[in-house]
Amino acid sequence: MRIDRATVQDAADIERLLGACGLPAADLVPHLSNFLLAKAGADLAGVIGLEPAGQCGLLRSLAVAPEFRNRGIAGALHARMEKHAAEQGIRSLYLLTTTAEPFFAASGFARVGRDTVPEAIRSTREFSSLCPESAVVMVKPL
Repeated sequence: MRIDRATVQDAADIERLLGACGLPAADLVPHLSNFLLAKAGADLAGVIGLEPAGQCGLLRSLAVAPEFRNRGIAGALHARMEKHAAEQGIRSLYLLTTTAEPFFAASGFARVGRDTVPEAIRSTREFSSLCPESAVVMVKPL
């Protein structure tokens, strides 16, 4: 298993994986430079993305293909993305989730109210329109 940066050539595969996992992909392409992929040979095993917004960032699109689950891929992608975010000067990571609150809580994220989220994060398309209002909002200081 290797982790690589995403390229435009990976967009269709990422969109398919996100769609299969019930995650939005409508605004994927403009943010591909901040996506990481886990690959097993030529197969896309997992993906994670980041939308930088000043000193904050929106962690997004963490998905692992069903046939690659329970192998530590999500944790490896998440750890690599946190390092990447910190290297970019991001001090706080926010995320929205409908299914993975326990996973992120175990990684140090805490649930917060939508009204406490900085405007730079609230104004992202992912936050403002793509994720459902029922999604849990979480934050982690880096």
